[in-house]
Amino acid sequence: MGLGLPFVVVAVAYRRALGAFGWVKRHYVWVMRAGGGMLVALGVLLLTGVWDTMMGSMQTWAQGFNVGI
Repeated sequence: MGLGLPFVVVAVAYRRALGAFGWVKRHYVWVMRAGGGMLVALGVLLLTGVWDTMMGSMQTWAQGFNVGI
């Protein structure tokens, strides 16, 4: 059951996932533009060094976080 459970979940969720993929297919141009815009924004952040500053702040903020498992 342990290894088979993910496959059962995927089989049950398959029908719902098809609806989501249909939405992406209908709005493909806008999805691609949004993805390209995010890549350009990330590239600008990397080139200017802002990305490193943001990641340093996030590492400091998340330093005391522990997983409860």
